[in-house]
Amino acid sequence: MEDRISRIYPQKWAQILLLLGFCLVIYFVNLGRWDLWNPDEPRYAEVAREMVKGGDWVLMHLNGADYGNKPPLFFWLMAFSSYLWQGFTSFSVRFPSALFGTLTVLLTFLLGKELYASRTGFLSGLILATSAEFAYISTRADTDSTLTFFTTASLFCFFRWYQHRREEKSAQRSIRGLPFYGFYVGMALATLVKGPVGFILPLLVSLVYLVLQRDWKGVKGMRLLPGLLLMVVIVLSWYVPAVWKGGKNFLNQTLMVHTIDRYATGWSKVRPFYYYLYNFPADFMPWIFSLPAALVLGFSKESFEKRKEFLFLFAWLVVIFLFFSLSKGKRPLYLLPLYPAASLMIGKLWDDFISVRVDRFRHEWITIPLYGLIGLVLIAGAAIFLIPWVVLKKFPSYLPFLPHFPNLLPIAFLMVGGSLAMFILCRFKNYGATLFLIIGIMAGGFFYTARVVFPLVNPYKSARYICLEITARILPEERLGIYGDLGTGPYNFYTGIVPISELEKREDLFHFLKSPGRVFCLLKFRDFSSFQTAEGWPNAQLIARRKVGNNDVVLISNW
Repeated sequence: MEDRISRIYPQKWAQILLLLGFCLVIYFVNLGRWDLWNPDEPRYAEVAREMVKGGDWVLMHLNGADYGNKPPLFFWLMAFSSYLWQGFTSFSVRFPSALFGTLTVLLTFLLGKELYASRTGFLSGLILATSAEFAYISTRADTDSTLTFFTTASLFCFFRWYQHRREEKSAQRSIRGLPFYGFYVGMALATLVKGPVGFILPLLVSLVYLVLQRDWKGVKGMRLLPGLLLMVVIVLSWYVPAVWKGGKNFLNQTLMVHTIDRYATGWSKVRPFYYYLYNFPADFMPWIFSLPAALVLGFSKESFEKRKEFLFLFAWLVVIFLFFSLSKGKRPLYLLPLYPAASLMIGKLWDDFISVRVDRFRHEWITIPLYGLIGLVLIAGAAIFLIPWVVLKKFPSYLPFLPHFPNLLPIAFLMVGGSLAMFILCRFKNYGATLFLIIGIMAGGFFYTARVVFPLVNPYKSARYICLEITARILPEERLGIYGDLGTGPYNFYTGIVPISELEKREDLFHFLKSPGRVFCLLKFRDFSSFQTAEGWPNAQLIARRKVGNNDVVLISNW
């Protein structure tokens, strides 16, 4: 059976080409079909654009002021992409994320080949590429896809170094240096993407793994002092000039506010310790159904010969999960660096499963969750057909969305038809075809969502539409202000106005609207409604009202 299955898998070079083509279709083809969405995409794009426009590639700026939230590497990549694709467009801004998402898929393949076999790596790459959150973040202008690539590259180099260190052949000793230094260089580049978390995660994972192995000589062999010194030198090559230019305030923002305070006190996105216990399963759909079986298989006697490889993935998964669970501030995308480890575990499970090497617990741990997934997909697909009736009876405020409902029917048919096909294949015990059918459903669903659904949702998510109202009216000498916590980034990007006056207090807003010349201001509709009855309100006029993501935003003017 194993020989027969081996023959249907392509060779290594063909596997790489298939993974590249697969990612090209689901990540790149529709990358520019919708605008940059809040909160991060237009803000990051604006930082990169001000970098290019101002010519300052060391100290970044947003709305004309110093920007110390993130290190520069991701913004450098966006800036280079704007040169490559001739401007700051949705495609060019998202291109680095899609590129590094694809490279992470390929790196997962190579790591699977190193840990287990080429076939396992191929399946793991497909599983990673079609996991819900990873696919979504790989098509967004967020730092986490790039961070995940460099942390994965660092851990890949660590494991290659660890494997070669245990070998006795002289031919292998000669290449120890490259993986060793790659481990620390990968950490340095990850740090330049998202700060200290870039080196903390790979370093913790590697040390915990060596402790689990009780390999104290391995800890010593890591040569932490020269390795970390190399990493620090790379990071300081940017950080020292940036602090020199930005001064004490920039140092405080980067080191304290956006690193230590953000992790320890959670001033942003504060959520409970158990948040990821219910969030991660939804984000790792549909493969979360296979993760418990993958963990059981890894600790079973069937996998004893590969226990060291599994422990490496297990340490990778658990350390990152616990690290971010202990943080006060939490977002779903923070867990992205553990997705390659989870995908490799599941790739190994399915490789063994379809090779009929795990019969002992096939039914309890694999078949039953698979039927659970089939039922969930069937119910979700059927639920889409019920949307019009639910909206008409329970949510009349969403009636304007009903004309778009027919565009969801292909997804409903895909889910219902796919679940029935999976059920039939499972009944005939054709598990290999079932696996590729799941991959196909996820790829087809994401491709259609990016091509059709996201553009339909775009008018309710993008800041571009209300910015068109601004640019159609405002004159070069007139000012634009913004009140509250809306953030200037999206409006800087889509209006091209820098700076926009930031109004934090109600008194600041009232004073701004009493300016002698005409001014415009953006604020939330609920604030505008409450201010109309407030004492001292300057009777500003409502010009436009638009939904921008989760915010109901209005544009007002004093004339």
